[in-house]
Amino acid sequence: MTSSINTQYQPDPPMKTQRTSNTGARLLVVAGLLLLVGPARAVDPDLPYSSGSTGADGPLTFRQVIPGGRTWGSMAYDAARNRIVLFGGQVNGVNQSDTWLFDGVNWTRVFPANSPVPRYGHRMAYDAARQQVVLFGGHRGDIRLNDTWVWDGTNWTQKTPANSPSPRERHAMAYDAARQEVVLHGGNSAAGGNAETWTWNGTDWTLKTPATSPPGHNNSALAYDAARQEVLLFGNQGQTWVWNGTTWTQRSPFGPPSPRNFLTMDYDPVRQEVVLFSGSNQSDTWTWNGTAWTRKTPTRQIAGRQGHAMAWHGGLRRMVVFGGDIPGVDSWSADTDFWNGTDWAFHSGKFQTFNMTGRANGVWNFTAINVPSGVTVVFQKNVQNTPVRWLATEDVVINGAVDVSGEFGANNLPPGVPARGGPGGFDGGRGGIRVSASGSFVGSPGQGPGGGAPGTAQQTSPENLRDGRKGEYDGVYGNAFLQPLIGGSGGGGGASNNDNDGGNGGGGGGAIMIASSRDITVNGVIRANGGDLEWSGASQGGRGSGGAILLRADRVTGPGTLQAFGGNTSFPNGRIRVEAYVRSLTGAQNPVAVVGLPAASGELNQVGSLTIVSVDGVNVVQPPSGNLTTPDVVFSDAGPVNVVVNGTGIPDGTPVNLRVTTANSVINAGPVNLQNGTATLTVTVPAGVGTLQATAQFTQ
Repeated sequence: MTSSINTQYQPDPPMKTQRTSNTGARLLVVAGLLLLVGPARAVDPDLPYSSGSTGADGPLTFRQVIPGGRTWGSMAYDAARNRIVLFGGQVNGVNQSDTWLFDGVNWTRVFPANSPVPRYGHRMAYDAARQQVVLFGGHRGDIRLNDTWVWDGTNWTQKTPANSPSPRERHAMAYDAARQEVVLHGGNSAAGGNAETWTWNGTDWTLKTPATSPPGHNNSALAYDAARQEVLLFGNQGQTWVWNGTTWTQRSPFGPPSPRNFLTMDYDPVRQEVVLFSGSNQSDTWTWNGTAWTRKTPTRQIAGRQGHAMAWHGGLRRMVVFGGDIPGVDSWSADTDFWNGTDWAFHSGKFQTFNMTGRANGVWNFTAINVPSGVTVVFQKNVQNTPVRWLATEDVVINGAVDVSGEFGANNLPPGVPARGGPGGFDGGRGGIRVSASGSFVGSPGQGPGGGAPGTAQQTSPENLRDGRKGEYDGVYGNAFLQPLIGGSGGGGGASNNDNDGGNGGGGGGAIMIASSRDITVNGVIRANGGDLEWSGASQGGRGSGGAILLRADRVTGPGTLQAFGGNTSFPNGRIRVEAYVRSLTGAQNPVAVVGLPAASGELNQVGSLTIVSVDGVNVVQPPSGNLTTPDVVFSDAGPVNVVVNGTGIPDGTPVNLRVTTANSVINAGPVNLQNGTATLTVTVPAGVGTLQATAQFTQ
């Protein structure tokens, strides 16, 4: 196992210095493990294996989302039933006809006997007088629609009014409580009518003939301002209009929002103001108090978007925004965010974070575990960078995804920031800084016992001097028993050239153990992949190596997928192990899992460590800072230096190797065997700033 602080490589100022990283680099290979052998036990409700979970952390659940996200749908708050209702829209460009309810915590799909046809660009409003949600129009994909439907909390019913607006999409609708009617304005219609105003009284539509009207509007929004008993219109004309039930009046406030399409508005009764959010991909939030627009300055601003939906939830006393097209981020967002009048707060989405920072040993004692469909669980690592260990007394069901993968070695990482390894995994190396700024080609090595070596020269032949190597510097490490439970190593950073930085190495995949005293059912996917790479213009970084997945239960079943490959499916260099009395996983595995009967739950995180304690007689402060501007160790002369390494939990006689990455080269020293827990290695170093990594491999 390795514990290393890796930083972007930069040349040293004129003073001759050498920087060391504290590297507990350790490679374990288990030669054998005593396991229960013999025929599998007969299946019964509770087989003998116990995960050891106390259940003290209760059930682990995640908020249910609308799988696949949604754009161009519509939603309204059903006050009689305290639910937001969402219907239709598009997923991956395909029109939908599903109905979802949001209770303030979870989204739940319902299956009414009748439903409108699939569509997008329709509008909905809650008719409080009749306690039903009204839906009108939209686009089916081939034609625009002008049908009217109502939702009563259980079923959709199509209405047959004598009069209707012409077929249209992306019109604006709101309920006018003072006059107990739904107001519709504008929209895209082949028959025109984008300046029309219609009202719905629960039975029929009426075309209004106001003395004054706004110009034609498409993709705009209406909201009922209860404090002023008028309907507010704002949108792509950049004008503010209000409807009093008879006519429209234009207001001329100072500094209104910019003209925009696809905005959303609704009324906040707590603060007695209309809230406007986004539109035309702008990320701003505004409020209207009947006289003036005010741009809000929330601490947390959510991304601008279009095609989203927004509604006030009376039970939550919050504005709720769902979905939309977020350019460059998510074309079909599944995010649900709340506005409390001051700030935005994330509630749920496709990615939900499991925070490990409060648990130093990385072990949780749950009752049941449930990961819903459409949800990917990602992890915030603890300071100790332990693997994840979820223990459960009851069933574990993974319908979504659990992802402890390492980060992608992207080119746009901030200076000095590597691609992070997953929990229990190790960071990738930084690409070399362009020679015009650093005077050096050399990247920094990947971290971990198999950390990839960096590129050292800008040559195209052989390429292994230019590109960072994948996270297998010391060979495939770990063992079939996954003891210790250890994540993957980072890929090395690529070499730079005169004008371009080198490519960053991918982070190593993390490590996760899921154990249940009952059953683990995987319908979704568990990932512990190493981070992939991209070409930088100067070189490639190395791919991070795959991590580790250990499943242990009475029964492990399901059609789900297990992945622990090294940045690319062609490099299955992670480890997967499945232990159960009944094993019926039918999904793809990369690499193929090693299987066995459930072993006793041991302390899988008690692994040996190496610590570089002194360099050239200078003690290393523990833990080292890894700060390039203030090296951990400074000495004045280049030449041979002694590096003292202490081992904890590593047998005497174990060979220790040292790798030094300098401004111009990679220098290897050793092996030197540990004696009384110490090894002293001598290595000749040049002047400059560099990193030290120590590794050890042994059999236990």
